[in-house]
Amino acid sequence: MIKKLKNVFNKPERIFLVLCLFWGLILTFINPPFMSFDEPEHFYKIYSFSEGTLNYKKITSYTDGTLMFNEPKTFSAQIIPVSIVRIVVEVRKLNPYFDENRIIYKPSKITFKETLAQTQYKLDKNLKTIAVHMVPSYTVVSYVPHIIVLTILKAFNTAPVFMMFIMRLCSLFLYTALIYTAIKITPVKKFMFLLTAAAPLPLYLSATINTDHLVIGLSFLLTAYVLKLCYDDSIEKIQNKHLFIFFLLIFLICIAKFTYLPLILLFFILPKEKFQTQKTRITAFVLTAVFCVVYIILFLAYNIHIFSGIFSYYNKSSAEMISYILHNPLSYPAVLIKTIFINGFQYTQRMLADFGCSDTSINPFIVSGYLILLIIHTMFYDKQKNALTLNKKLILCFIIISVIFITLSANYITFELDTQNLIAGFKGRYILPVLPLFLLLFDNNNFKPCRFNFTAFTLFYSIVFMIVFVITLVNRYYII
Repeated sequence: MIKKLKNVFNKPERIFLVLCLFWGLILTFINPPFMSFDEPEHFYKIYSFSEGTLNYKKITSYTDGTLMFNEPKTFSAQIIPVSIVRIVVEVRKLNPYFDENRIIYKPSKITFKETLAQTQYKLDKNLKTIAVHMVPSYTVVSYVPHIIVLTILKAFNTAPVFMMFIMRLCSLFLYTALIYTAIKITPVKKFMFLLTAAAPLPLYLSATINTDHLVIGLSFLLTAYVLKLCYDDSIEKIQNKHLFIFFLLIFLICIAKFTYLPLILLFFILPKEKFQTQKTRITAFVLTAVFCVVYIILFLAYNIHIFSGIFSYYNKSSAEMISYILHNPLSYPAVLIKTIFINGFQYTQRMLADFGCSDTSINPFIVSGYLILLIIHTMFYDKQKNALTLNKKLILCFIIISVIFITLSANYITFELDTQNLIAGFKGRYILPVLPLFLLLFDNNNFKPCRFNFTAFTLFYSIVFMIVFVITLVNRYYII
């Protein structure tokens, strides 16, 4: 029995495969339709791509479908079948941040029977409406599997609610494949990746329609690949094929979400002595950086151009916010520090457990306990021959801080400050792609693991954590 248990723990990627598919399938179907972070907007985008539309539509009207205005406004919109929009409208009552007057109120619940009743809405590709919404600025690349599958589903006139569930499954399978590969290829810290990727929020995101699962999966895979190049004894020299894979991963991450560009600095974690020459090393990094930066500049310039003239629900446009930062260089750092100081604990809690409209929380002791277990596990277990040096840990620190800074800045430019004059829009899930880097800061060879099977205990804790998360989700949305 003990031997069989050891064999199981020798294949952590298989453990992840079982956990991810088990919990992912549960989360896919118990989460009400379109009740996740920006899920309707992502679905609309995918549907439009499947129609061959690479851009959004513009509509000028006195209303956005919810609010009335004194003068006509120009909105971004998509042309979507009525049956899909009808389901989205019906589940809006679950959102505590939505009503006709934008007043926060106590959200309602639904029954499982009501969810099943939504299967009655059939897809009528000819009966369409204009759905006004803020179109996500993502390219076709971020949705390739979803677009292919949705195109096939449309050919069979699949009911919209089934389309949505199958789109969620696309996300789940893609996330599972990326993390499974990451755990499999890394020669070290396999359980660190497993325990981090199998936390409630990453699994929840993997079972919804978004791009977060792609960013997290690619970021974990890039980190794992860097560790492979560092610690895999079979790789004596870093070849061109290794450099191409690194470039491909970081470029895909930049396409999915440009704020994670600082992950390119993981290149400097790679041992200098493994390169053919220092010229090869510098040239490879410069070329990779140039490609990524040029793409991001073109992407941002294109988006600024196409969104010109579109109505903003905020008092200041992005251009005005950038101008304000340039003319008041000291005010922004003050807002940034204040936001992190006041909301930092909340960001940390919601990095591991958050769902829907972020209106329900898990007991902070449960969440904090899991993060502490992850740190302890990284410190005492799953060690490699040579721990990361101080200089390399400083690089990891710089990457983490840069990602948080750029993401907060992007939110500051996009959204207004909240009622406390803090940066609005930043979510704990944005930290997830760099969570493995944070844990690697605790990597060392000074502490020896005790005989107690701490890995099994942490794995058990993660399962209990997930049970609490699922119960909380069901209790939040459903009338039992």
